[in-house]
Amino acid sequence: MPEEWQPTNEPGRYDKARVARVKLVEQAIERLRLPVVRFRKLNGILNALIMQIEDGGDSPEVNGRLLDTLRASVCHQVGPERATAVLAAIDTFAQEEAKRWEQARAGTLLPPELPPEEELQELVKTGYDLLNSRQTAAACDQWLAAWELVKRLATPAMRTVEAFDNAYPGLWPPVSNWCMDLESELHNAGLHNLVYFEHRLRFARDFLAQFPDETADNQVIFRRAEGEALWLLGRPAEAEAIYQALVVAFPDNAWGYIGWSDEYYLWRDRPPNYRQAEAILRQALARPKLDDRPSVLERLAGLYKKWGKPQQAAAILGQLAKPKKQRPFRGGRKKRGKNQ
Repeated sequence: MPEEWQPTNEPGRYDKARVARVKLVEQAIERLRLPVVRFRKLNGILNALIMQIEDGGDSPEVNGRLLDTLRASVCHQVGPERATAVLAAIDTFAQEEAKRWEQARAGTLLPPELPPEEELQELVKTGYDLLNSRQTAAACDQWLAAWELVKRLATPAMRTVEAFDNAYPGLWPPVSNWCMDLESELHNAGLHNLVYFEHRLRFARDFLAQFPDETADNQVIFRRAEGEALWLLGRPAEAEAIYQALVVAFPDNAWGYIGWSDEYYLWRDRPPNYRQAEAILRQALARPKLDDRPSVLERLAGLYKKWGKPQQAAAILGQLAKPKKQRPFRGGRKKRGKNQ
């Protein structure tokens, strides 16, 4: 004989639709307008049922006994005639539950449908779990699906990612955090599969289009991501245009120049052009109000070392003998793949 089917006793995810169906019974009980003490006796049984079903891991036998107890209790409180509406609501719920359990037995029961924000939360969490187990591409796939939900949830009034975070404060980590991780990890996944460079290019453009009033720092980060992706996809002319427009738009932001110069000497898959990289960094240093001059000087010193010009490197390092306080900026994080 085949083994008798047993429902799992492990909780799953919160099932709003199922709880909403049992709430119809609660509403029918409320319409009886019982004194508080008598209402609590019925509501206590109903709450026990809700606790069973709200996130799964329940049993049809246990639920059936609670429903029978509720039927008997409401008839005891108000009599069968006055209890008619409540009994009808209980029967409707029981019928829906019977269909659900048949689907569970047959293996055709679909998981509860999640609201978009809850689905977004699960996708982000799954992405981090995969990333922690070194499954970078799979993590990116989860986060790209999450990004599509962000676009669905965002309204035209949300012109910055901070505005989105403020509208959905229950999401953790906030979108402003994991979007930065997605931008970076798409690069790392692209080192093994070029399609993720395409994803990174599209995501960077999507982000800036979705949040057109982003901070200058974030605009630089995502424009750099766009330029890097284009270069790695073998489209250097388009990448050049992105970087040129970037330093025109933000002429005093050091990291636009740094990202641009990196393309000419830090990547292992192309011959270095130290002279061009030097010219870009010197262009940055010519700005009197450059926001992060020490980082540009450090990059230039490193360039001279790679170029085989130790005297020039030493001269630059001399200018860094008394370093200025640097403001933290994520645009300077290193990614795998550069010959640093």
